[in-house]
Amino acid sequence: MTVSMTFGRRTWVVGLWLAVGLAIQAGAASAQETCRAVTRVTAPPQNACLGGDTLSIAAAGDVLLHSGLQRRAYAHEDGFRALWSAAEPFFQAADIAYVNLEGPVAKGMTRGFSQRTDPGPVFDNVVYTSYPLFNYHERLIGDLMASGIDIVSTANNHSLDRGSQGADLTINALEQAGLAFTGTRRAGSPRDFVHVMPTAIGRLAWIACSYSTNGIPDTANQVLGCFSDRAELLALVTDTARRSDIAGVIVTPHWGWEYRSDPNARQRALAADLAKAGATVIVGTHPHVVQPWDYLDGVDAQKSMVVYSTGNFVSGQSQLPRRTGALFWIELCRAQPSGDLGQALFSRLSVARTGWAPFYMASTAAGPELQFAGGTVGGWPASARRHANTVMRPGELELDLDCGQDASSGQGIAALSVALQ
Repeated sequence: MTVSMTFGRRTWVVGLWLAVGLAIQAGAASAQETCRAVTRVTAPPQNACLGGDTLSIAAAGDVLLHSGLQRRAYAHEDGFRALWSAAEPFFQAADIAYVNLEGPVAKGMTRGFSQRTDPGPVFDNVVYTSYPLFNYHERLIGDLMASGIDIVSTANNHSLDRGSQGADLTINALEQAGLAFTGTRRAGSPRDFVHVMPTAIGRLAWIACSYSTNGIPDTANQVLGCFSDRAELLALVTDTARRSDIAGVIVTPHWGWEYRSDPNARQRALAADLAKAGATVIVGTHPHVVQPWDYLDGVDAQKSMVVYSTGNFVSGQSQLPRRTGALFWIELCRAQPSGDLGQALFSRLSVARTGWAPFYMASTAAGPELQFAGGTVGGWPASARRHANTVMRPGELELDLDCGQDASSGQGIAALSVALQ
């Protein structure tokens, strides 16, 4: 018996035993080549929309690159995309795609905060390192952009893993590549933590903050604190939301207790205050496991949306909850004005619908890689899906992958690669 499978741009006819092995090794990379993201409406909009124009945001979690992930990426011709290609159809289909860049991209900077000749894209454990002090080669930025990522957060507990200079070097690398970011600033620069992004239906402001820098002193005040700078953060959201040239505000806090599936009281209180200050959407990271999402009372009788934790996007952490992450699809629309229709031209954006898809960080024969855990695929991804479903409720959108055949029935390449583990 033979099976015809497509890898990249070439089609091979192989024996079943070889097809199985190749499917496991190629996994999500093959899925990226042949699959497309699918969203299905399952419920009416949460907020009343004016007209039919919408804006989609795909938001995933922590890009936390432990040693095994870096080694695979630096050795693979597809680089870091080999780790997360299963998610690329969603990133590339969305109008805006976001992840949390957890760690610096500081060329030639050692864990001792000294400069040396850069070794290039290799995990040398001196310049490019893993836990507890991360640092990544700048190839990561280009691979994120090639995957469809439009903006990252640089505010997290690993922001200063190469000190103040490392934070500056990260900003230099992001700006040179043209990848938008929010959450940190250069030492000595104005205290400006807002990134404004033009879109087809209005200008979005992005603001990020972190609960900590892991005890490394932020002597130059380069990282916006979620709690240490709470009053400043809320004032920043309020002032930005009131600007006539801003249609919506996205806040991405790095907060919460690690490995807890329930948000703590400080998360809930800050989320409520951010919504009341004018945040349209709040997307949290840091706990490394998924936490619930909800709608909160916002401004002008609108509902804001919060996901307390998306979980990891890619990481080398073990145990099922830490390998399980959620990619959120958030659909924004122009809010229906409550008063004079003349206000419609200045209408804020609001959340129309929300949906999410589970992903699983798998250990395969080829190395660590992200796999789609939606639909009816089996194996460990099915366990990840069940875990995510116990934590988070469904949204108004259902997300799936169409891989040429019926991916959710186990016939597509993505489904085959995960079902045979």
